[in-house]
Amino acid sequence: MADILIEPVTRIIGSARVRVILNESNQPEGARFQAFGYRGFEQFVVGSHVDNLLPIVSRICGSDSVFHQIAAARAVEMCRGFTPPEGVLILRKLAMYAQLFERHAISLTMHSLPDLLFPSSDPGVRNIISIHRVDEEVARRVLDLKSLGTAVLAEVAGGGVHAVNFVPGGVIRGVDEEVRKKLIGRLEQAKPLLLETGRLIKMLLRRNEEAVNNLGIKPTAYLAIKGEGGMALEGDRLTVIKEDGASQEDLASGEIPERVEEIPKPHSHIKGVSLSRIGDIRVGALARLNVNRLYGTQMADEELDEIKSMWGFPLHQSMISHAARMVEMINAWEKMMEILREAPGEEVSSGLTISPGRGVGVVEGPEGTMIYDLVLDEEGRVRKLRITAPLQFNLPGLEGSLAEGAQNMFSGGELGERERNRLEMAVRAYAPCTLCGVH
Repeated sequence: MADILIEPVTRIIGSARVRVILNESNQPEGARFQAFGYRGFEQFVVGSHVDNLLPIVSRICGSDSVFHQIAAARAVEMCRGFTPPEGVLILRKLAMYAQLFERHAISLTMHSLPDLLFPSSDPGVRNIISIHRVDEEVARRVLDLKSLGTAVLAEVAGGGVHAVNFVPGGVIRGVDEEVRKKLIGRLEQAKPLLLETGRLIKMLLRRNEEAVNNLGIKPTAYLAIKGEGGMALEGDRLTVIKEDGASQEDLASGEIPERVEEIPKPHSHIKGVSLSRIGDIRVGALARLNVNRLYGTQMADEELDEIKSMWGFPLHQSMISHAARMVEMINAWEKMMEILREAPGEEVSSGLTISPGRGVGVVEGPEGTMIYDLVLDEEGRVRKLRITAPLQFNLPGLEGSLAEGAQNMFSGGELGERERNRLEMAVRAYAPCTLCGVH
């Protein structure tokens, strides 16, 4: 019997397909997540001046554009041994929390909410349009959350998609008082909606316990930046934890490139990666939760306590990533309010003098850990760039979840429409961005 192909996988960023591999007995023995279209950013950026680096890498993915820019900026600054002023770091953090908020809102509402609301319905029904038809107010409110993140990002980063405000070592302009007050007002208005959406996601996950318990529950190791007192989106140290939640190893960001081992896949243009002496790991919202154990803000930590009481700790169920994203949105809301109330200011650094060398920039993007390994020459031109995207880390776990799901649901020599949708749900639990994966 031929392998089972699900093409295309819908409601993800980019395009991909799933192939379920059958053995001689026509039983699933594995699964493949396949994406094609090598884009070559690491190659055609070579020779470009560092002044053009951030605008170029932003085009890898609009949904993660700020994270690509900040990772690149951190790598340039490491080449120089330069630490940006505190005001610059605060504005970067504000922009990253805004894009994280926006990206998670898209993933939870446009991509995954139809799965949780209509898990067994016809494919033509499982979409945001059907939600709008059933309850126009619900659709409008969930899209308002996405718009809120975009609004903050546009004001802070100089654009709602590809930021123009950030340069290595600094930012071009700060946030004036009028904009600051306007953004605080919009965030305050969104608080009830945000908490209500959090309750909705938890309720729907409890209603879909079958999917939670069948679409990837295998314990794995996890990697994330370890923050001080809660989750962080950038930093110089990362932590690996074991399957049981115990800390396994701490790594400086400069060590990471030497430990990352690429695993070319004959069935896809995405190169999977593992860490030497560790093996396969997962990154992303679930990894950040398991590594940091708390978020460091009141509302997010209260939500986390409730999630732990429902599903235990550490959390390995891939579908619980939806709950982790929701809590990260709450945490991002609290962080944005905190920064804006303290008035980040208008006085900022304008940049730094470029010098040759090698630098490594690490950030926590919406999907997980993103690494930029950069070499510059004496003229400030890129000699080498190696990017490791979150999907590369998550590829072994994603394919493992697909294999688990196929084996749990396979019956009668085929996968029906319901089972095929379940496997797509397993993919969307990872919120994969294939654009980043095939950079």
